Amino acid sequence: MMEVVKEINEVPIAGEYDVIVVGGGIAGIASALAAKRNGCRVLLIEKTVFLGGLATAGFIAYFLPLCDGLGRKVSAGIAEELLHLSIRYGYNTLPPEWLEGRGTGEKRYSTVFSPCEFVYALDELVCAEGIELLFDTIFSRPLVEGDRCEAIIVETKSGRAGYKAKVFIDASGDADLFLRAGGRCAEEKNYLAYWYYRTDLDAMRRAIEKENVMYGISLEWRGSFREDGSYTLGEKEYSGTDAREITRFVLEGRRLLREEITRNRNNLGALIALPSMAQYRRTRRIEGMYVLKEEDALRHFDDSIGCAAHWLKRGLVYEIPFRALVGPGLANILAAGRIVSAKDDAWEVTRVIPACAVTGQAAGVAAAIAVRNGCRVQEISIEDLQGRLEDSGVILHYGS
Repeated sequence: MMEVVKEINEVPIAGEYDVIVVGGGIAGIASALAAKRNGCRVLLIEKTVFLGGLATAGFIAYFLPLCDGLGRKVSAGIAEELLHLSIRYGYNTLPPEWLEGRGTGEKRYSTVFSPCEFVYALDELVCAEGIELLFDTIFSRPLVEGDRCEAIIVETKSGRAGYKAKVFIDASGDADLFLRAGGRCAEEKNYLAYWYYRTDLDAMRRAIEKENVMYGISLEWRGSFREDGSYTLGEKEYSGTDAREITRFVLEGRRLLREEITRNRNNLGALIALPSMAQYRRTRRIEGMYVLKEEDALRHFDDSIGCAAHWLKRGLVYEIPFRALVGPGLANILAAGRIVSAKDDAWEVTRVIPACAVTGQAAGVAAAIAVRNGCRVQEISIEDLQGRLEDSGVILHYGS
């Protein structure tokens, strides 16, 4: 039997909001922007000191396609806004034909970006929009009464504090809020993958020749991948929801760099940046009112909140139903990002940057509707939600 200690605390309420978003990755940013733009007072809580999550602190610095690979744009709204924001101040590989949001099937609507410049641009955007932001703040647990979350407890440098809201959005990447509030969740283990930045004298010379600093900085990976580098293989043995497993994942990833150290010594190269967060792809997601599946590709949903293309398979697009963002038993919590209710290959689609922005925007708008109407998130008007999303540029249905 596990030994336990009893903890009794009185925690001060430090603030009250319409909407609180847990997690400042791409999904959390999109959620906060959408809720704020729909009239809510919003607090965005982030455990690190960087906005952007895996896209920035995790060095997954590639904004995957907003198109279907056949020349048709399928993700828009805040997703498209953030793509262009990611390259506002830094280098990019955006095909020129997509500069105006229209292209061909030859090149996809995607780009490499500089994480540091993206962080700066995200800071500017979030602050300019009037979203309240807390860095270095760790979500601890929810205070649940019946089927409602009344407040959350967080850990900060000044100690524990409570924050109340009418609606909460879980953009934690690991469904931490949903799980601790009593929601049903599913878990998946991960492959070992480790991305880092390096340079050497040859790369620096190439950058000078091309007059482009991008060629002097190399984003590289170590781990078990396909030969084309597109996707990880091997055994899924690393849990992303256990502190010891996360530690093992991070240390094993850095151990893969031993050969890199030798290469740098021989080639006068250097490691120039290591990720500041564990680079997990899929950890825990909610069991929502609908579970998006592989066979749902190209399927029409009446309650679609947006589309996301498969980044590996041209022509495969998923409409994402609103039901994948909500669970059956929690009246005022929405999911956004890689934790939405999807499995197998559909989870591969919903976990990446464009889909995170699409689901984040929908969650933020839905939260604002629930706040305005004083209703459960499961009871909001889908017609109202879809109308607001379309008015902000979102593409609800593939082929429409």
